Amino acid sequence: MVELEDNKEVRRAMLSAIREHLAASMPFDAVHDEHHAEHKANPRISSAVADEQSASPTERFRNALEAVAGHCLMVNDERAAADLVLEILGKINARRIAVSDSLLVKRVMSHVKLDAEILVDASKSELFDCDAGITSAQWGAAETGTLVLEADAERHRLASLVPPVHIALIEADKIRQTLGEVLESLSEQGRDRLSRTVTFITGPSRTSDIELTLAIGVHGPGELFVIIIEGRDK
Repeated sequence: MVELEDNKEVRRAMLSAIREHLAASMPFDAVHDEHHAEHKANPRISSAVADEQSASPTERFRNALEAVAGHCLMVNDERAAADLVLEILGKINARRIAVSDSLLVKRVMSHVKLDAEILVDASKSELFDCDAGITSAQWGAAETGTLVLEADAERHRLASLVPPVHIALIEADKIRQTLGEVLESLSEQGRDRLSRTVTFITGPSRTSDIELTLAIGVHGPGELFVIIIEGRDK
């Protein structure tokens, strides 16, 4: 009986906290409504939105990714991508790097010469001791700056989830305007060819507790660098 009363008290406290946060968010809801009303009434703002939607997928992807604290860099070929990878690893003083078995990653890393340990098939315990993880991405959604990784397309996708810095390589022609277009491309492969695991990554890892306190990098990489390769290797 005492345990039941304790549970009721905990439930009341949780509901009370939720009500308080909902009440605190009401002014922001009003601002949100005003923002949408202004968009409808102001043709200049509507025009700006239209311009954004008509932007190239790569430009729109970069804008969306940078809006969620990611870093997006564009290069013409794989050699230029290798130069950027080397620069990023140098800045973070990386000594141990986990890489996936992606063909794109292999080609780019063949041009990267550095004094560091490269782990191609890192174990879970080894991944926690790595300074950076390098993978490719099979698709990108421009509207949200989201990377899409298919488990059957490359190993080790955990290189994108565990080390504190994630460097992702993606070819420009793999970026679609919307997530719906990405999902359509995935479905076109057929049910039998669909990866068992599909990972969606939008910016650095972020989480918040019941107090709505935002934290970056607690459950994954604290920094994300996306390198878009717009041309072919020379």
